[in-house]
Order: sequence, then structure tokens, then C-alpha cells
Amino acid sequence: MIAKTTTGKSFGPALEYGAGLKEGKENKPAQLLGASNLGARDPQGMAAEMMAVADSSRCQRPVWHTSLNWPKGEEVKKEQLLRAASEYCRQIGADPTRHQVAIYQHHDRPHTHIHIYINRVPVDGGPALDTSHNYARNVKVCQAITEQLGMRKLPEQRQSLNDHNPHKQSVREYVQETLKTTLKNPQTTTVEQLGERLRERGVESQFKHDSKGILVGCSFRYDETAIKGTEVGHKAKQIGEQLSVNQQEQNQSQTAWNALFSGYTAAREKERWNELLTGYQQTKGEEMKQPKAQQEKRPEIEEKQQKTPKRGLGL
Repeated sequence: MIAKTTTGKSFGPALEYGAGLKEGKENKPAQLLGASNLGARDPQGMAAEMMAVADSSRCQRPVWHTSLNWPKGEEVKKEQLLRAASEYCRQIGADPTRHQVAIYQHHDRPHTHIHIYINRVPVDGGPALDTSHNYARNVKVCQAITEQLGMRKLPEQRQSLNDHNPHKQSVREYVQETLKTTLKNPQTTTVEQLGERLRERGVESQFKHDSKGILVGCSFRYDETAIKGTEVGHKAKQIGEQLSVNQQEQNQSQTAWNALFSGYTAAREKERWNELLTGYQQTKGEEMKQPKAQQEKRPEIEEKQQKTPKRGLGL
């Protein structure tokens, strides 16, 4: 689980986004999972109640918006989502018994994620929720909740402060799967072919070679978001090695085909020669029968010749 946090001035647009609304119209499937210290359940009503509390404070950016995101494929029950949201609020310093909180779940992406809206100003008039080092705090809180609830841990390289943007996460997952699928194709043997096939699926790519022509760097862009090769588990060296493997497999396949075709050609030539030999033998046999037939007719000819009187002058 990872978290991404932003702060803002107005609760109205924030909660409308949480409810899946855009300019008053339904934009994406969303569900209100729960709320605390709020009487209303519609986004406009909750925004009005939160703003009424925030107006009693000097806080200029009272809106705290956090999205909690789980890995693609991990199933999370509603009870777990609510417990994770509650624990997040407590551990970040916004006790739900003292702060106004609204929790929405969105269903517009392949991974499970929820949006938590917190009024930084507590209902009892205390100091506003501190926003300093919220990225570092998010990492620690998410790790603690993941262990506490027994959820799937993210790879170590993801436990950093580099990026916790849910949009970038979805882009990363798409690029990773697209790159993996394309590299599995044995017909992809060069970076040019790889780049072209990635482009067909909407992913732009850049590859860097050293003076010896060895691939040493790669980066990708999808949906206006840049991604490094290391962020999707594919270093330039690994890509180069896979392309070499594909080239070897293609060469082996071509060699096997050439051998098979040569064998087929040889077999066809042998069959052709056998046909010619058979034809020759048959013709030779027919020729050998011809003299015998003539010999069988000679006695009759001789007998006929004997019965035919000879013509002469009678001298």
C-alpha cells in the first residue's frame, strides 16, 4: 500500500472529485465508504460543514486529501479499507474523533484505491494538522498499516519517496506489462523493432548507446508521464540481453528451417531421380520386348515366303 497526499483551500471541488462528479455530473464510479463528525452525506453538504469549522481557524489550506493505493491484483475487503483509512488518520495525527473525515472508494482503475478527505482543523478548535514531511510520514504509516493488517508488501525499490502518485503508478504498471510482453516476442531482436512495437501500443521510448554500441540507458513515456527503465524492472542491460536471446532464437529457428528445407529438397530430388529411374527401366523393358516379338513373327513370314512361287522368265 502506498499513499499520496495533497492539500488545498476548497472542500467543494475536492469532495466532488471524491464522489465521482465533474461540473455536477457523474464522471466515474465512486462510493462513499464512511464519514465522521459530519451530518450530511452529499459532497456539497459535507463541504459546507467542513468549511464552517475551517473558517474558525487561521489555516489557509484546510483540505487534506490522501489516496491509498494497493497493488494490482490484491483483493481488499470493505472492512479492511475502512480500518486502513481509520488507522491512517490516527497515525498521521488526525484522530477521526476530533477531525471531520470523508472516505470514498473509486472503481476507475485496475487496482484498489480509496480517497480520504480530512479537515485539518479539528472540531474542538485545536491546532491544525501538521503537513511537514508528509511524504516521509506517509511511507512509514503505510508500512506500519500493511504489517498491522497483514497486507501484501510492496517491493523494496517502491518503498521510497521518489513517487507516490497513483496516476504514475498506473502508468508504470502499463509500461511494465507492455514492455514485458513485447520483449517476450522472439521477433523483437533490435531496439528499433522494440521501439516501433511499443509505439503501436502508445508507449514512446528512448534508448542510449555507448561508443561501442552497447545499450546503456532507456526511458519511456506514456499518457504524458515519463518512466525510467529501472522503475519498471527493466534495466538497459537486461533489455539488451533479452534482445540478444531473441536474435539467437531466431537464428536457431532459421537454421532449423534451412536444414528442414534442405532435407525436403534432397528428398524431393531423390524421389524425382527414382521416378526417372523407374521410367527408364520401364522403357528399357519395353524395348527389350520388341526383338522377341519380331522373332515370333519370322517363322510365319518365312513359311509364307516359301509358299509364294518365284516369278522368273522360265528359262
